[in-house]
Amino acid sequence: MRFLVYILAGLLVGCSMVQSRVTSFHTLPQSVNGVTFAIVPFDWQKGSAEFQTYQNRIASELVARGFIASSIEEAIYAVFLQYAIDDGREVAYSYPIFGQTGISSAQTHGTLSTYGSLATYSGTTTYTPTYGVVGMGSGSRTEFTRVVRLEILDNRELAAGRVQKVFEGEVRSAGSTGQLSAVMPTLLDALFNDFPGESGKSRDIELPMR
Repeated sequence: MRFLVYILAGLLVGCSMVQSRVTSFHTLPQSVNGVTFAIVPFDWQKGSAEFQTYQNRIASELVARGFIASSIEEAIYAVFLQYAIDDGREVAYSYPIFGQTGISSAQTHGTLSTYGSLATYSGTTTYTPTYGVVGMGSGSRTEFTRVVRLEILDNRELAAGRVQKVFEGEVRSAGSTGQLSAVMPTLLDALFNDFPGESGKSRDIELPMR
């Protein structure tokens, strides 16, 4: 029974982790201290309380790394955020079934009674079972793909009608959570883990959902 409890506890811990793949490309300077930025919403994000929440989080992460928040008119960099989640798909999976596989030992205790030339014996035998995998089960679950993209553009070039990106970062994650807002804080944790990251490289990050 204790063995089964440990297995269940491990499964519960695993369910609370979020696995993400983070890919980034950038030409950011080695030091960004004092570099100004402004986060710019797309039309569909304007007036959104959800976007405002993510915007505040991104701003605090950038400021913590030396950037300075400013107005779009004075910003050196313009920051854009996109996020999406799909409708989900059914994924088949298998899992081990644990149970008793045999007996490792047996102990017998009893009493021998004699009455003249007659003898009687009464006793009990205790068996120690062994546990392990006794089979496999199967099931299906709905898995959702979540994507977050952060792009930082040279604002002076943007004002002149040209697009020059200095950072492109993408977080891609799949899991059973179909509500983006529930997993978004963890996806942003992954995005800013070792930010800005090695340009042109992807890294797999596993973080607890919060």
